[in-house]
Amino acid sequence: MKKIMLSAGEVSGDVHGTYLVRELKKLLPDAYFFGMGSEKLLAEGVDVKVDIARRGTIGILEALPNVIPVYFAYLKMVSLLKSEKPDVLLLIDSQGINMPLAKAAKKLGVKTVYYIAPQEWLWGTAKGINKVSSAIDLIISIFEKEHEIYKQAGGNTVYFGHPLIDIVKAGKPRDELRQEYLGNVSGPVISLCPGSRPQEIKGLMPILLRAGEAIKKQIPAASFIIPAASTDTIKLIFKFIGDFRPKAIIGQTDDILAASDLAICASGTINLEASLLGIPNIMVYNLSPLTYLIGKYILKIGEKLPYFSMPNLLLGEKAIPELVMQDANPQTIAKEALSILQDPFRQQKMQAQFEALRQKLGQPGVIAKCAKKIAANFVK
Repeated sequence: MKKIMLSAGEVSGDVHGTYLVRELKKLLPDAYFFGMGSEKLLAEGVDVKVDIARRGTIGILEALPNVIPVYFAYLKMVSLLKSEKPDVLLLIDSQGINMPLAKAAKKLGVKTVYYIAPQEWLWGTAKGINKVSSAIDLIISIFEKEHEIYKQAGGNTVYFGHPLIDIVKAGKPRDELRQEYLGNVSGPVISLCPGSRPQEIKGLMPILLRAGEAIKKQIPAASFIIPAASTDTIKLIFKFIGDFRPKAIIGQTDDILAASDLAICASGTINLEASLLGIPNIMVYNLSPLTYLIGKYILKIGEKLPYFSMPNLLLGEKAIPELVMQDANPQTIAKEALSILQDPFRQQKMQAQFEALRQKLGQPGVIAKCAKKIAANFVK
């Protein structure tokens, strides 16, 4: 029996892994899929032995409380590598645990494929780029520039496009989605997207709710909806909801975004998702002050990159607003949201920029090509 081991340490990796496994099953129907994941991979039939999705964090200090649980998860994954001897280890995102795991796999003679690879090419250093390039047997790049940089560093890399091209799509027309989620609405629909990590939700949900209240005061007919990534995240979201009660729904992010006139989002892939759906969106980014200062003055992130959000980075221009740290407050968010909602010309400009963004991310069929490459080269 062919054995394919996966390592997805966060909710987003769990989602991406699910689509990849689905395509791999078409090529390898008798393969045994197992490893680290969460709800989505489990539902897809993966034998999930380790789940640390709720441990996902952004930042340096924010990660400290999870160091010990993640380390024990790493030890269990190494033990699985030794006992199961998989044909290939598929690493998905989650650089903090997956790079050490790749090193362990190399010592054990297990081939590695990185899908949603570390963004050292974007945020990191030349040393980090070389480390990824030398440690991984195949890097499946999801951005053309990423592919070029890892290739220059000597990495074995392929590029077929971004998997979101295959994933992000609305299941129904906008009017049907609005009716299904909210009933008859006369005003704009705003989605409040606090992210999938507990840290993000705790930090941003109160801010987003207060911003929603401020918008509602100016546009009484406005409706609000929250996409929740999992049962764990929706339970946490409900802890913050008081008198102002947006509707919250699990697992239908793309349809919720497609039903919206505006999305206010934690920094991350969701900005790219909303943009691919043609939905104006605002990026909100908030870390502990010390983590932010470390990133700004020691890691010098701001000097390396002109923007924080992927849509802006890929386009090379400020297509979506970026509200960072002190600007990530209810008043500024509401002001920016109202500016977009009340300005049709600004909406049209953003949508034109989003169309240009779509063209940069490749053509449909990305995930099937990735699965074909893995099956042909690593599972024989």
